Amino acid sequence: MTYDLQEEIIKPNESLVLDYFQRVKSGDLSGLLNLFSDDSIIYEPFSKSKYVTGKSEIESFLRIVIMANAGMQQEIKIGKREMKARANENRVVVLVTFYKGGSINGRFTFEFARPGSNKRIHVLAIGYG
Repeated sequence: MTYDLQEEIIKPNESLVLDYFQRVKSGDLSGLLNLFSDDSIIYEPFSKSKYVTGKSEIESFLRIVIMANAGMQQEIKIGKREMKARANENRVVVLVTFYKGGSINGRFTFEFARPGSNKRIHVLAIGYG
């Protein structure tokens, strides 16, 4: 797994995002599930409903994510940070290139639970293209 970080200092939310990808790679389902809040939602392009919500649906989805990522290499780039004072610090956009034979690009947008709460992923939107 390689990282192309825009700045040397990794913010806490970015660290959580990198933890997500490391846990996927290592197959740590329990650790992955603990990164999500109880009311999390994952928007994903693979199912008819286009999203999963709640720990049991998220757990099933993450099992598939772990299996699909087995043996893949990843290049992870955290999106450019906005310098505006109004920048949403509770959102991290990550561009990922997956390699296994060929390559596919994905865009992962992580949004985190409210400030002051335990930092957990509240929304994850996944897109490919």
